[in-house]
Amino acid sequence: MRETAEAQRAERRPQRFECRSTPNSLRSRLPLCASAVFFVLLTGCSVPVAGALDDSEANQVVVALERASVDATKEVDPQAEGKWRVTVTRDDVPHALAVMRDEELPRARPPGVLDAVGKGALVPSEAAEHAQLVAGLEGDLERTLEGVDGILRARVHLSVPTRSPLRDEAPQRGTASVLLAHRGSTPPLSADSVQRLVAGAVAGMLPTDVNVVLVSRAAPAAPTGGDFGHVGPIAVARTSLRELQGALVALVALVAALAAATLVLYARLTRARATQSQVELTGARHAAKS
Repeated sequence: MRETAEAQRAERRPQRFECRSTPNSLRSRLPLCASAVFFVLLTGCSVPVAGALDDSEANQVVVALERASVDATKEVDPQAEGKWRVTVTRDDVPHALAVMRDEELPRARPPGVLDAVGKGALVPSEAAEHAQLVAGLEGDLERTLEGVDGILRARVHLSVPTRSPLRDEAPQRGTASVLLAHRGSTPPLSADSVQRLVAGAVAGMLPTDVNVVLVSRAAPAAPTGGDFGHVGPIAVARTSLRELQGALVALVALVAALAAATLVLYARLTRARATQSQVELTGARHAAKS
């Protein structure tokens, strides 16, 4: 009876080694955990400040923010197919929004001639078609002027009289007014250049028929070496930003290597204990049979 009881106790021992798959499970999850920690350390909390942007619009926002010493990242916008968004760290959100407000970004795209023609009434009148054509021409000129580096905002107003084929009188010349907001004290385009550009887009208009008003906006302060960047929750001088990122990468790699070595050692100890228990169980069974 005593030998039978010892055999039954020995048969119950392997049940405590059913967790041998735990080290393998933890070891398989280790790279994922290390990647998550690495991503959190490097990116921290990113906040989108502009979304649903075209590629050129997103590039303009990124360039403006980088010029103002704000780290910005262009990403695919998950909420708008084929569009982009710009993200910054949470601490840089107020500065980024202020820069975008001063730079008037992102800029609304003015409608061009192709966008204006063919819209409106089912059977548009001649005056309506003329007004749509003039509005589209204004949009095209505004888009051209805003494409010049340093131009923050452009407004073009055209006064183009309609021409009636039933009248023999000479057609009147049109006039135009242009308002340009530019960065810095010196405009990137002279008033004469703007006059020639606008007058060349309207038939019969002379450069002297175009009035140009230039508005200067203060240029953003140049970034200095004392500005701070952020790596997750850590603030560091931008001159040392790369060094800190490299140190964090090395630290995460070291922690991952130590964790992997610990799991491997634990797995080996578990297998050794399981082997020893199996040997003891085999000996107990032989003893019970004898």
